[in-house]
Amino acid sequence: MQNRSEIIGGEFDVDLQSLKYSHSGNVCLDGLYKYSSGRSALYHILLDVKKRNNISKILLPDYLYSSIVIAAEKADVEVVFYPLNDKLELDEKHFASLYEEECAVLLINYFGLQNLQIQVAYVRSLNKDAIIIEDDVQGFYEFQKELIGVDYKFTSLRKTFACPDGGLVKTENLLPEVNTVNKFHQYKLAGSILKSLRKPEYYDDAVYLSMFEKGESMIDDEIAEGMSDMAVNIITKTDIDRLAYIRRRNAKFICDGLESLGLNTILPVTEDKIPLFVPVYLDDRNKVRKYMFQHNCFCPVHWPLEGMNVKKGAEMAEHELSIIVDQRYTNADMEYILDLIAKSK
Repeated sequence: MQNRSEIIGGEFDVDLQSLKYSHSGNVCLDGLYKYSSGRSALYHILLDVKKRNNISKILLPDYLYSSIVIAAEKADVEVVFYPLNDKLELDEKHFASLYEEECAVLLINYFGLQNLQIQVAYVRSLNKDAIIIEDDVQGFYEFQKELIGVDYKFTSLRKTFACPDGGLVKTENLLPEVNTVNKFHQYKLAGSILKSLRKPEYYDDAVYLSMFEKGESMIDDEIAEGMSDMAVNIITKTDIDRLAYIRRRNAKFICDGLESLGLNTILPVTEDKIPLFVPVYLDDRNKVRKYMFQHNCFCPVHWPLEGMNVKKGAEMAEHELSIIVDQRYTNADMEYILDLIAKSK
């Protein structure tokens, strides 16, 4: 019988032993542009769009994380929100009235579960030369695929792997290299190491959490910086295929369990996708989440509004729960999550 994790959720910790080995994973960074974070990647994309196309406005979906808006503001790019339908795809009727040729368009691959090609084709039908940016921050494995129909793709390593920093851009355009390295990764790495050791007899959880928080507080100020050598070292030693297998296995376990509870996922979780989380819509989300927190299961919400006036984002901030299915956890952990959801209802 598998042992269950004491705590489910939170930031990844780093396995120091694995960094000693010279084995290589199956991630190739050749031809990719490396930046400090996902928002840093978008920031550099927007600078290139402004310089190359003289475009200073971007259409963003009205369900998003606040760091996208921060990146646009720091790049001095105007933001206009477009509405989404219940499939979390652009609402064609309203989008057409908002789109202008002087706008770039950002499409988000929510939870790594979407195919964006239909939306890309629709935008191209309005303007074959439209500047389209694909946000794969929640879909690292989709980022790995070829650049089809879009001008830029970007992702974040921190969301999917135990990397202290790292944002990647894929484009056929030539972007300037960034040789300065962010400093926030040092705090993220220190927090990850302390978390991995878990020595409550020597230090409280608050010690490593303070390291994470310090690093997080620096990310926006270091948006122009590059990726650390440590992140390169970790990701190039990561067997992403093995981790994808675990995510798929956990996601299937969760989806089967949700179905038996009479609950539906917000987006279909198909076998060809590798989700960051499994998103579920709950009328009593806050009650369920509070119960889970009381039992050391820290499933996040995507995303808190943080002052943004966005219609779909407001709905999701109230009802969405992201169920954790990542590579740290076993079937026993998935069973525990489902049991908590059932008991909280």
